[in-house]
Amino acid sequence: MTESTLTGLLETVWSHLSRGVADRKHPARHPTLATLGPDGPELRTLVLRGADRATATLELFTDAASPKALQIAADPRVALHVWLPKPQLQIRARARATLNPGDPALFARLPAEAQANYSGTVPGTPLDTPGDRPTGGPARFARITCTLTELDILHLGTPHIRALYRASDGWQGQWIAP
Repeated sequence: MTESTLTGLLETVWSHLSRGVADRKHPARHPTLATLGPDGPELRTLVLRGADRATATLELFTDAASPKALQIAADPRVALHVWLPKPQLQIRARARATLNPGDPALFARLPAEAQANYSGTVPGTPLDTPGDRPTGGPARFARITCTLTELDILHLGTPHIRALYRASDGWQGQWIAP
């Protein structure tokens, strides 16, 4: 990694996040989302559907009946984690999440197997067998918009470097100890 400035490192991070939206094979495509459940933190891997540097937002899809949707409604503080093995870059983000109804036109463009994730049995419900998947409908299709408040970036090269960026200081960034 040649990003030796705070601005360059932040640009690299947003470039990777944008590539994760556009490229199904890019490792930024599948961030881990952490929410606060009744027994503590809960983690799951989702698909990154949007990354907008101008608004400092990341967008993901979910079933509105899922536990994560209920957890976000109860406490919108979330964290996201992305590991990029080739550049040895770890992206940790803190954000405030909002749950919004999904766009029916966007839902219609999803493959049938993806649409099936947004209907039928509520996620997390015990099943006797994996069973048939129902046909999906847009009623439970929802978008999670994560408005970033902080980015903690760690590059595990030689030497290790780390920077912290906060929305509250205009994303200027500060080098911090790895």
